[in-house]
Amino acid sequence: MADQSSKLRLVFGKRVRLMRRTREWSQEQLAERVGVHASYISAIERGTESVSLDNAKRLAKEFKVSLAELLEGL
Repeated sequence: MADQSSKLRLVFGKRVRLMRRTREWSQEQLAERVGVHASYISAIERGTESVSLDNAKRLAKEFKVSLAELLEGL
């Protein structure tokens, strides 16, 4: 189960990184928009940090996608 969770975090992190880079935002810019520290965004993108539902909603809002789109395929 831990391996599955790690894989999900990695896939989600890659998705966040891609969406952020597509918008040409730095980690600091995204962190400010979401209301978290840049180190948290970095950890999400590396797949070393789990994301709460509240933070996933905030990310989706800033990326202007639905939560379902952000989590699709996970």
